[in-house]
Amino acid sequence: MKDGIDIPNLPGYISIKEAADLLGVSDKRVYQYVRAGRLPAQRIGHILILPIEEVKRFKPSPSGRVRTKAPSWRAYRSRGTLFVTDIHVPVRAGQQATLVKKLKTIQKFDRHTFPGTVARYVVRSDEALTSLHILLIWKSTEMPDEATRKHDLALFQEDLADVLEWEMAHYSTNEAIIHT
Repeated sequence: MKDGIDIPNLPGYISIKEAADLLGVSDKRVYQYVRAGRLPAQRIGHILILPIEEVKRFKPSPSGRVRTKAPSWRAYRSRGTLFVTDIHVPVRAGQQATLVKKLKTIQKFDRHTFPGTVARYVVRSDEALTSLHILLIWKSTEMPDEATRKHDLALFQEDLADVLEWEMAHYSTNEAIIHT
């Protein structure tokens, strides 16, 4: 099996690489699913192709141990508190696909990690991706000063200025009362 070979556009079929991109996993993982019989594939010479509808229906198994019980609510007990910065920002018209590509690049190269955060979420506000919620969770004991936070946010905004309407964004930072 060879990687990186372009296959002719066969209606209803995709390559291993396309399947990996669609599933958000590596090519190697898709080969493992095929070998395990979890994903059907057909061989054309040295190339495997997969029915696109089967790939779309496929649900990869969760990694690690599956929770049997939801985690309990708790209050942050370490020195300090948890703060949540919530940014709600509209997506520029017609820029949804570009936004997703840019966010994947940010993830791939581990950029804009906002040092001091314990969690970061970029959440679509609706199915059409007309706006985003960006949640930054901070420990007060590790939260950088306001100037540093503003500088890091400005770099993030600059990277996404062509796809997000930052001038229309709403910002708030509030203390978490309980969390999981």
